[in-house]
Amino acid sequence: MDPERSDIILFKQIQANDRLALNTLFAQYYDKLCRFANTYLRHAAEAEEVVADVFVYLWKNRHQLTIEKNLNAYLYIAVKHAALAVLKKQQPLYEDIDDILLQTDFADSTTPEQSLVHKELQQHIDLAIGALPHRCKQVFMMSRFDNLTYREISKILDISENTVENHLVKALSHLRKALRQYQYPENHASALTEA
Repeated sequence: MDPERSDIILFKQIQANDRLALNTLFAQYYDKLCRFANTYLRHAAEAEEVVADVFVYLWKNRHQLTIEKNLNAYLYIAVKHAALAVLKKQQPLYEDIDDILLQTDFADSTTPEQSLVHKELQQHIDLAIGALPHRCKQVFMMSRFDNLTYREISKILDISENTVENHLVKALSHLRKALRQYQYPENHASALTEA
């Protein structure tokens, strides 16, 4: 069953007062939505609170809400609006850059040397992603870490699919260049940036 249809079934169960369905939806989206909220707020605790509030709102208003197609997009858009509302209230608090540390899965290291190389590479990747312009970084994370399609990203961020593609091309070009500067083998860079 495709994820979109599965989400709508869960939402129908939530509307029928099924708390287990809410817990399932929460578990499925919580980490992704927290990362997404963090691209706006740059503060993990605030991001977690925003996401929790969106799920509380979803539960409290389950009988009034009409979501028939894309629950995924609804959740991302709700988190976006909630995060922007927090920023409006507390804007001076978010001027410091507290970039997100993204976890990139590498093969398990068998030696301390391999572990150190992977750790250093992860630091370089984090720095390169952190140096991307805000919207470019946001699109990259949604595509590569949340596995959203161009169309989903386009709807959530209210930009065209061409703009999504342009941001990804720019992000991948920047990451390849940044990783080459650290003289890591090309296969590390291509493993990260392959579509």
